[in-house]
Amino acid sequence: MDNNNNNNKDINNINRNDEDNLARDNILIDNDINNNNNNNNDNNNNNDHLAKSIDENKEQEQVKRRLSFQNLDNHPMNTVSKNQAHNAYTFQAFDQKDVRTGAYPKLSIDLFGTSKEIPQIFQEMKQQISEKRANRPSSPTQYLSTIQSSTTTVQKQQAKSFAETLSLKDIFNQPTPSPSTTSTTPASSTTIGKADNNNAIIQGADVIIPPTKKEISGGEHVPIEMKPMGQTSELGKKEKTAARQKASEYDVNEHELTLEQVAEKFTTNINPIDPSLSGGLTQSLAGELLIRNGKNILKPPKEVPWYIQLGKCFTNFFMILLEVAGALCFLAYGLDTAQRVNLYLACVLYAIVIFTCLLTFSQERQTGNIMKSFKNLLPQSCRVIRDGSETKVKVEDIVVGDIVMCQAGDKVPADIRVITCNGMKVDNSSLTGESDAQSCTVTCTDDNPLETHNLAFCGTLVMDGSARGVVIRTGGNTLIGKIADLASNTEQTETTLQIEIKRFVHFITALGITMGLLFFIVGFAVGIKPIQNLINVLGLIVANVPEGLPSTITACLTVTARRLSKRNVYSKKLESIETLGSITLIASDKTGTLTQNRMTVSHMWYDNTIVRAIENGGTIGRQLFDRTTPTCSALLKVGGCCNRADFDRLLEGNMQRPIENRLILGDASESAILRLCHTIQDIEITRAQNQKVFEIPFNSTNKWQLSIHKLSNDQPQSTARILYMKGAPEIIFEKCSKLMINGKELEIDDKIKSDFIEAYEALGSMGERCLGFAQILLDNENTVPNDMYDAQTLNFPMTGLTFVGLCSLLDPPRENVPFAVHQCKTAGIKVIMVTGDHPITAKAIAKKVGIISSPTAEDIALERGIPLSEVDDSEVKAVVLHGGQIRDLTDADWDRVLSKSEIVFARTSPQQKSQIVENAQKRKEVVAVTGDGVNDSPALKKADIGVAMGIVGSDVAKETADVILLDDNFASIVAGIEEGRIIFDNLKKSIAYTLTHAVPEVAPFLLNIISGIPLAVTSFLILCIDLGTEMAPAISLAYETGEKDIMSRKPRVLGKDHLVTTNLLSYSYLQAGPIEAIISFLNFFLVLAHHGFPPDSLPGTTNNYFFDGCDDYMGFDSAYQVEALRQAQTAYFMTLVMCQFFNLITNKTRVVPLWKHGMRNMYVNVGLVIEAGICAFVVYTPFVHTIIESSSVPGLFWAYPLPMIFCLFSWNEIRKRISFDLDWKISSSLGF
Repeated sequence: MDNNNNNNKDINNINRNDEDNLARDNILIDNDINNNNNNNNDNNNNNDHLAKSIDENKEQEQVKRRLSFQNLDNHPMNTVSKNQAHNAYTFQAFDQKDVRTGAYPKLSIDLFGTSKEIPQIFQEMKQQISEKRANRPSSPTQYLSTIQSSTTTVQKQQAKSFAETLSLKDIFNQPTPSPSTTSTTPASSTTIGKADNNNAIIQGADVIIPPTKKEISGGEHVPIEMKPMGQTSELGKKEKTAARQKASEYDVNEHELTLEQVAEKFTTNINPIDPSLSGGLTQSLAGELLIRNGKNILKPPKEVPWYIQLGKCFTNFFMILLEVAGALCFLAYGLDTAQRVNLYLACVLYAIVIFTCLLTFSQERQTGNIMKSFKNLLPQSCRVIRDGSETKVKVEDIVVGDIVMCQAGDKVPADIRVITCNGMKVDNSSLTGESDAQSCTVTCTDDNPLETHNLAFCGTLVMDGSARGVVIRTGGNTLIGKIADLASNTEQTETTLQIEIKRFVHFITALGITMGLLFFIVGFAVGIKPIQNLINVLGLIVANVPEGLPSTITACLTVTARRLSKRNVYSKKLESIETLGSITLIASDKTGTLTQNRMTVSHMWYDNTIVRAIENGGTIGRQLFDRTTPTCSALLKVGGCCNRADFDRLLEGNMQRPIENRLILGDASESAILRLCHTIQDIEITRAQNQKVFEIPFNSTNKWQLSIHKLSNDQPQSTARILYMKGAPEIIFEKCSKLMINGKELEIDDKIKSDFIEAYEALGSMGERCLGFAQILLDNENTVPNDMYDAQTLNFPMTGLTFVGLCSLLDPPRENVPFAVHQCKTAGIKVIMVTGDHPITAKAIAKKVGIISSPTAEDIALERGIPLSEVDDSEVKAVVLHGGQIRDLTDADWDRVLSKSEIVFARTSPQQKSQIVENAQKRKEVVAVTGDGVNDSPALKKADIGVAMGIVGSDVAKETADVILLDDNFASIVAGIEEGRIIFDNLKKSIAYTLTHAVPEVAPFLLNIISGIPLAVTSFLILCIDLGTEMAPAISLAYETGEKDIMSRKPRVLGKDHLVTTNLLSYSYLQAGPIEAIISFLNFFLVLAHHGFPPDSLPGTTNNYFFDGCDDYMGFDSAYQVEALRQAQTAYFMTLVMCQFFNLITNKTRVVPLWKHGMRNMYVNVGLVIEAGICAFVVYTPFVHTIIESSSVPGLFWAYPLPMIFCLFSWNEIRKRISFDLDWKISSSLGF
């Protein structure tokens, strides 16, 4: 390694000697390019043409200077680029005339002899190539054979993968553009890139692909969308949202490029023949890129200062209403300081405002840590190759072009393109929704970057194996960075409850101001003194404000939140509880939400029969199949022995748990097979009886795993062995010549092949992943001495095996999910699946849980044998969409898709999930999104209510969500919906109960202004009602259980079914309220009449009598008048409380008669006792009389109102009967 470093330094010295000779030419060319690029910014439509023209001009100039090795040496490029040139093009040096690039058209084997500074590796390559020149290949096939014949087995595979990646069929007649035209600064935003064979324009680390069509599974064609280069003009709100969504798209093509093209793009040293010898970046270049592009960190969004957050709490609509009411009270006290009640009321109002705002502010500060969770996904340090040597650096110091080394247990530090792989598997479930670990490969396996196996993403955990990869994205440009940006910048929408409260506040404000202005005019007309008139109006406005309502709502929501927690639903925001009850659509993730996120053997095929292996709940069924048959025993033995998974025996108590709950170390599929095998026989015994002597682990290139075992410990001297193999069924079956049936080995014929294909397709159609199992006995003559089996020479049989059977694996649905989905549908809620998994798997699970119960258009076409285009869309109720189709959907298409009752979106990206939510919301749906992974976080925040899994959910998902399911059970959502509907009902009851007393509280002010009758109730007594007697009963209604139809109703319609409706206001202000006012006034007048002041003597007395120091009236002095008025006012207060006492009882239900619902809610009963107790305390406590200017009332006046109160109670029960059970014209107007 030191020798290579010295060689690199020597090459650098040669570069510096002649650097000035060509610097001038390069500057001229680059200036021309930059000038063209600047002009090009004014017209993006000419990008392709200009790039092509520039590339051609630059290529012509550079080719002229690079006709020999001397020109190459003299060119002012860095060491990495020189090594890259030597390395990348040695592979083509068999023929001077047939090369794949125009960069060095005269490059030949002879040029390597002209330099003493070539590293040793290239000297060795030169010698190998020289030996092969005499047998120059004449075709791509021979070309590949020539390479493979001179290398080891490992190098053969690398050369084959490399050749396949480069599409060898085109190497002799399809030259690629010159690498010299590629920008040497990948992150530069001012360098126009090149057009490669894929018609992609590379600019730094971004790729812009023109609209083309590519095949996706299922035969659909999905266009690849162009990514905008940037916008400088001012954008409107819609345009900004669209631009932000575009910017968040993860758009790469490095997985489709050759290793040479990747090396050129990022100016790094990659050895295409043996990538393990790649040198990576130089320390100096890495430092330059770090300064230019920034650190590999997730940039946090700009935080809102705490004081602005706090200020927003005080500018909430309800808070503003209370603040204004408090200011009016201060004003009234300033006009008449004798009225101390106004000062007290003002202080109470501001105390309520401050307490509520501080509570809200505290909750918001606790939920603003989304970015911190993303940062926790990143490792602290990693190993990279720089200057050809391995070194350890901080993850934040990684740059594009670095070659990083990953092994089991590591977290991938950035998005990487895999260049070497030794069985590495990564857990992508939190990013892509795939429930199984993904095997990595060097070659591209799919056009979609989220599905190809030669990319590994930042933050994912390496489950097994090791690999090296070149960094292609860092920081905010990584996939997790794009998701973080979406989750952090998604605008938070108001909850449905916040919208309803804002609407109610607007109404109360308008009502209070209107009444105040109206009666100010009336007071002025009847001659009330201006100061007194103003005080009366201020009191009237304040009386309309339900001071206790914010506390009541908060208390009700808190009570419901505690009740929800007992049902394993935790609500982070109190307002979100009501939103649960308003849900019209649930967009559910599949893995870990609808399913158990645990691969399980679902079916087996042996003896030409498919048998079921698990119960409906996902547990292994003990009587579902006969495990004593010879074939079944052989199948389970192959599965248990040819298996690298094992129980974590070091974890305390792990082996005492039920098998399905034990922690297993190993691949998810192998863990599932292990559980099945261990259920039949202790796996430790099985493996002890069949000791493993050799193994080739599974890799995604071979698609099989092989192990060789001793037959039994009973024969220690025997050298006989047995070879077990498992893997992709079609590959395993091709290696077999026999099939085991009932323990006998039969030759495979066309009938057996047909049976195998039929079984394989049947299991695959259920969305299950299949594995094939085979074995072959190695007798003493076929074994290798001392078990020296070799994976390179394959000195054991690889054909002629006996196929034993198939196992299909599935992430099974949670046990109670189907019933929960059915409950949602009964409640009028649409449940759709949004997953990153394969469409076939998604559709199969959707059918199992009841999301899909009708045939799709494809099913109908297949059943009828007609083209898909001939299927009538009106017949189709179910639809399965691939994520690639989403970007092409027009508004009309979205209308059609979302109108279907059964919907599945598969292979969706995080951006597409957000797009689905947004389009559903545009169509007036109240959307709940469930998820557990990082990829779900943008949609969780975008939704009206985000629901995360509490056990398997990532920290990011839990912090983004509004609600967390503590048991990871989808069925708990149904409990949340039920509680949400109950709290909506109970809030309506509580508000109806609270607003009813507004009329009896305002009426005395109105009568005082209009007729001059003394105030029937003082502001102190009103305060005792609003913040005393009413609080406990109003809160106790939150404990009411749901009425019988709560989960059979359709969801309420936003914009129509309001929290405070016209009917509710009609009940409070026009029905119950006026009745209570009349009853209270009657008792008020009875008390005054009892003291010698009949009703007809009261009009016009308010300004001259009934206050301290006034003249005598009707023979009574001022002290007597004041005491009589105080008793009457207290009687009014007492009667109003009595009315509300019975109003609370009848308001326990909106629909069901009280005699059916009963008085089982003990909290309401306690609330009634508290209400009566506070009332008695105010009426009969002497020191309270002094403070609030009240007086004791004779006991007889408790009885007078009872007959009329009973009439109010009876009216309420009759109203329920009319409004909900009878089809009368007035029915709809009487209920609330």
